[in-house]
Amino acid sequence: MSTLDILFWKPCGQPMFEQIVSAAGDAAQMFQEVAQQLVASGQLHQLFDLRLLEHRHRLGLPLDLQVGFDEVPSDARAELEKAYLDACREVGLLLLKQGKAREAWGYLRPVGEKDSVREWLAQAVIDQDNADELIELALCEAIDAQRGFAWLLAQRGTCNGITEFDQLAARLSAKDQSACATVLVRHLHDELLRNICAQLKSQQQGVSETQSIIQIMAEHPDLLADGAYHIDTSHLATTVRYSRALTDPKLISLAIELATYGSKLAKDLQYPDQPPFEDLYRAHLLLLHATTGRDVEQAIDYFRKQADTVSMEYYGTSAIEAYLILLSRIGQCDLALDEYARLVPAGIGLSAHAPTLLQLAQPGGAWQRYLEICEERADAVGYAAGLLARNGAE
Repeated sequence: MSTLDILFWKPCGQPMFEQIVSAAGDAAQMFQEVAQQLVASGQLHQLFDLRLLEHRHRLGLPLDLQVGFDEVPSDARAELEKAYLDACREVGLLLLKQGKAREAWGYLRPVGEKDSVREWLAQAVIDQDNADELIELALCEAIDAQRGFAWLLAQRGTCNGITEFDQLAARLSAKDQSACATVLVRHLHDELLRNICAQLKSQQQGVSETQSIIQIMAEHPDLLADGAYHIDTSHLATTVRYSRALTDPKLISLAIELATYGSKLAKDLQYPDQPPFEDLYRAHLLLLHATTGRDVEQAIDYFRKQADTVSMEYYGTSAIEAYLILLSRIGQCDLALDEYARLVPAGIGLSAHAPTLLQLAQPGGAWQRYLEICEERADAVGYAAGLLARNGAE
């Protein structure tokens, strides 16, 4: 018998193994037969091993799957690694069809196959039995963070949802944080509006949930008298803090309502944040209003002063980033380029929330200034990227 014959032959008389033995003279046919048997019987983890074995045989490599990539000859390593990824994709998609999403993602993660899992999650029906698994995949694995966070809030409530999101946020990309902020702002705005309307209706006062929170507060100036509040004030502060990741005008409008409500609370209920948002609600209102074109010069003046005075030693680059974000959002990218050069020390990286130097140059095509800054900083990579971007835009 050949090595493959010995590997698959079993003296048990089972039909499956009899068919394998009968095909042993043709390796390709045997691999096909075994694969069909494994898929039919749902043994998909074994299918993965089979695919690796098949490629090792085709490449004339050792058939022992315990022999790692580092022990494979270098000229065959790239092809075997590709075979590994192909097997991951095949088995992962088959597991996904069986509804075994967590197991599927274990195979699909190495190939970055998020789209298929995201489509599957969009069709999934969440319940008590699968909630933990679906939330973990969607939110914690950042496959569909917005959907996952919405599930988290619905399943575990606002308090637990915000707590878990706070713990997880640092691991999420800026894009995913923004997606979650979208859910959170809508959720808290709806909750606050319902609570306000419920109180006023219980007092036999006319109110409509089609009104904005700002309109209602203007019509009922005593709403927050004597330290009253209508929602957990720590939840409100957290939501407003995350709202600065938003760029959609409709969502910014909701965030402005929340921040305006917060700014009217009793002072002991207005919790400070780190600079430049130490005065939490006022500072966020400046940023959010300026994004919509209101009080722009006031906002620029405030955040410029913060960027100039807040200690990088104690607070990092947060004040500089807020200032650059503001300038970028209001379309003053030329000024932002100059301020980036003035405020950001060479060799210091900003967070993923801040615009990059390249992103600031692109809207107005300010490539000459961009290249000057890169040259001043001896940033050869950035200089090359700018040349490529400029040439691509011409």
